[in-house]
Amino acid sequence: MTNHERKVNVTIAFKNTEATEPIKKYATEKITHSIQKFVHHDTDAHVILRVEKNRQIAEATFHVDGADFIGREESADLYAAIDALADSLTQQLRRHKDKMTQHHQ
Repeated sequence: MTNHERKVNVTIAFKNTEATEPIKKYATEKITHSIQKFVHHDTDAHVILRVEKNRQIAEATFHVDGADFIGREESADLYAAIDALADSLTQQLRRHKDKMTQHHQ
């Protein structure tokens, strides 16, 4: 088996805010990095970046290894919300992996 990286296809939607290339690139890299460490096959992730009043919200959903993962973080800064979302997804995936490996022992 070859040890090539799994592809994570990130789809980003913007609501109530401008879709800038730097924020798209930042979100794609952070989410891809979070998910890629844990998946064993190509995965599609859907990210929504939106602004509600003074709240910047980053949400992500994806399906991996028979489980649905949903993350939602908010902050005063969209980059901080994306960082928090990436951390949250990493924690969820780590817990899922630990649970799966415990069942197989």
